[in-house]
Amino acid sequence: MKQSGDTQARESRILAIETSTELLGVALVDSTGVRCEFRVIEPMIHSKMLLPLYIQALETVGWAPEDLDCLAVSAGPGSFTGLRIGFAIAQGLAFALDKPIAKVPTFQVYLRQCSCYPRVGMVQGRARSQTVCALCEKAALDRTGSGHSGDIFGMSRFNEIMPPTPMDSSRFLDYLGDTASLPVWVTGDAAGQFARMADEAGIRGVRTVDSHLRLPSPGILGLMGLEMFREGKTVSASSALPDYYRESQAEAVFARKAKKGD
Repeated sequence: MKQSGDTQARESRILAIETSTELLGVALVDSTGVRCEFRVIEPMIHSKMLLPLYIQALETVGWAPEDLDCLAVSAGPGSFTGLRIGFAIAQGLAFALDKPIAKVPTFQVYLRQCSCYPRVGMVQGRARSQTVCALCEKAALDRTGSGHSGDIFGMSRFNEIMPPTPMDSSRFLDYLGDTASLPVWVTGDAAGQFARMADEAGIRGVRTVDSHLRLPSPGILGLMGLEMFREGKTVSASSALPDYYRESQAEAVFARKAKKGD
């Protein structure tokens, strides 16, 4: 979806919505950077606090809802419930305001945050039935001083060693132990839990990134959404759906029961 000529004539304004983990975040971003950012880490508050934070952010910056050009949403992987809440509210706002949505891959947000680390593992999903893992390595610079071509996110230039894959943390730990991928710096909402598992298993070289980088930043999400909006990499509200990567626990139970019924 391309932006209109009127939008191109002025700075673009983005609302970022982060609900993929226990962190609830809202940010407003324009060409000058992150104008404001709110974060709340508290269980079971996403549905109650997201709209109040959105209103508070607009009041803080002095924007009206109609001033927004695009909504950037953390697309997953992540908490099934959190992703559903984030997309439901983003869709409602996008329909009401007639604005597009930028689906920002949550693991790309982590890579942007962790661009100083040479090798990054991502472990998202504390619930065993929701864990998704990935492994990326910093790309070598080419002669122009840049990494991959086609990377619109600037500093986060990584080669994908293992793409986002639904697997239990123990399997990912076995994968790392069987390859030459160590040392690796781990991020994601299950990073601390994963590092403890590695320590108990005697697998050295698994380290966690700094604590403030283990949950996705709403501000960085917004900056990446701004880049996607400028590149025309957005979707309509009607077609914006989360990227779950694996079936929910309820879906898995239903599938097992259906198989037994056969």
